[in-house]
Amino acid sequence: MPGEISHIVYGARVLTYLGKRVKTPAYWGGNVFPNIRHLNVQARHHTHTEGITLSSLPGKNDFMTGMRVHAWVDATQGRYLDLENSKETLRWHPMANYAYKLLEDELLYEKFDDWGLVRRILMKVHEDELFYVNSRPAVQAWHSLLQDYFRQEPTDSSRQIYLEALGLSEAAAVELNDVVRQMRGDARTAKVMLGFWQHFERLLT
Repeated sequence: MPGEISHIVYGARVLTYLGKRVKTPAYWGGNVFPNIRHLNVQARHHTHTEGITLSSLPGKNDFMTGMRVHAWVDATQGRYLDLENSKETLRWHPMANYAYKLLEDELLYEKFDDWGLVRRILMKVHEDELFYVNSRPAVQAWHSLLQDYFRQEPTDSSRQIYLEALGLSEAAAVELNDVVRQMRGDARTAKVMLGFWQHFERLLT
């Protein structure tokens, strides 16, 4: 599943596909909300709807559409990586899949040009978020973590801060940064990543 930065970039591409069916920036709030579960927050409802297709992306409001796009992107990338047998293709490491999405975040950051907009959206708690997670402080904590992560293109330092905020130990964060560095120069990783980007684009054209 893509990381939080990648979800914004992929969400922006899907937004061009949806066009006038999305009218408000609440879409971005919905797009980054589902992974609040990474903070071990207990959701009252499942935040990743299954079985979504391109034709069923629009939800009852723009926030819900963003959530549905997030779930569709997760499922789409998951199917692609399974077909590519990524577990065998990518450099082996127990945290390879996690490192892959962190590297993808790093490489895609520059493909979106309005991070300020997304960070401003995260200054407010949307009522639909409280429908799923009945804790305003928990939602605000998730927003704050994302605002910091979206502030700049990820570096080893900012990525370590982000990972530790998610609950990883310092040692695990350092190790993940090392795997990201290894993957960054690995031709197999680059091939899988480029292949998905091209596959994703074909689905939307």
